Amino acid sequence: MKRYKTIDMIRGLAMIIMVGGHMLDWWLTAEDYWLFLFLYSFLAPIGASGFVFISGTVTFLSYQNNMLKPEASDKLFRQKLRDIYIFRALFLLIISFIYNIVGAFTVFGGDIRAIWMWNILQTLSFSFFMAWPLLKTSKILRVTLAIIILIIDQLILGLVIDHIGQANIYGFIYYIFYYPLYLYPILPYFTIFLFGTVVGDLIHNLNLIEDIDERKNAFKKKFIYPFILLGSVITICGILYLFPSFLYYSTLSAIFYSIGVLFLLISITLGLEEFEIFKLKKSYRFFFYYSYYSFTIYIAHNPLFFLFYRQLTVITIWIVVIPVLFIMTILIRYMYIKLGAKASLKVGISVASFLLATKLEKRRKRKILGRNK
Repeated sequence: MKRYKTIDMIRGLAMIIMVGGHMLDWWLTAEDYWLFLFLYSFLAPIGASGFVFISGTVTFLSYQNNMLKPEASDKLFRQKLRDIYIFRALFLLIISFIYNIVGAFTVFGGDIRAIWMWNILQTLSFSFFMAWPLLKTSKILRVTLAIIILIIDQLILGLVIDHIGQANIYGFIYYIFYYPLYLYPILPYFTIFLFGTVVGDLIHNLNLIEDIDERKNAFKKKFIYPFILLGSVITICGILYLFPSFLYYSTLSAIFYSIGVLFLLISITLGLEEFEIFKLKKSYRFFFYYSYYSFTIYIAHNPLFFLFYRQLTVITIWIVVIPVLFIMTILIRYMYIKLGAKASLKVGISVASFLLATKLEKRRKRKILGRNK
């Protein structure tokens, strides 16, 4: 089955935008902070939203690839697959809490509320937990559920938005579901994750077509053209609805805008790769490093927060950010050559999850053998 390089490229690009966005967020002076708000409002769908979206796509593709294996009919294999998935989500959740605890006592000056923050790791871990039972369901059900969750999200947010920080049930609900609103609250971002699984479902089905000409024709009619049209309509609706609220996090307009842009991005880039309109070999490697070490980079780049905090202007920010990204890319490439998977937090989580799931599998086998004696 064909592996599409553009999926890794989009995830790598999303990580680059997130890291670059963080540097602008941290280093710009208060007077020049408008630059971050302006740029990141337009690029957020490819950054954080794109990372969550592609995570949903990859999750579904990985699940379906495992279901195609001959041993997929075995109950123990399916249980092991479930255990690996749950352990991955659990490890990511533990890492996200450690990340938040460190941030609470460094960046946020001991504010214990920051221990529960919807950073991208926490949002992804909960998305993984919530998505597992839905991977076996139809695309229509997942789309319907995503729309319902989005409606519920807007209703809850409208109910609690005026009670931020208050010691009542509304303030508590806000804290659990939306703290802080400018990051990645679970409900709207889980809808993006679900739409990613739907795209993964479509890609998987098209990939099953062995005849190249037939697959290309199906790709055009069932994926590229529909998603370009759908993405264009949703993007325009997101921009026009309560304009310019699409520039602000967690508004309905912003979510529509993000989903529309992501539909356009993945349909166009996958189309270019499927029809081999340009060669991806050299550019793929650059983005691949950021995709492969995505979790490692997300954790490791945070000390940059203290480097030029609120010191750089609209002009000087580029004199620093561009060299930092260049040096970071060289370091990541060197790390890949010398350490490979050993330096990848994502791979480490996968290996640890596999080992724990294998232990559980052995226990189940011993119990089955014991009952059969």
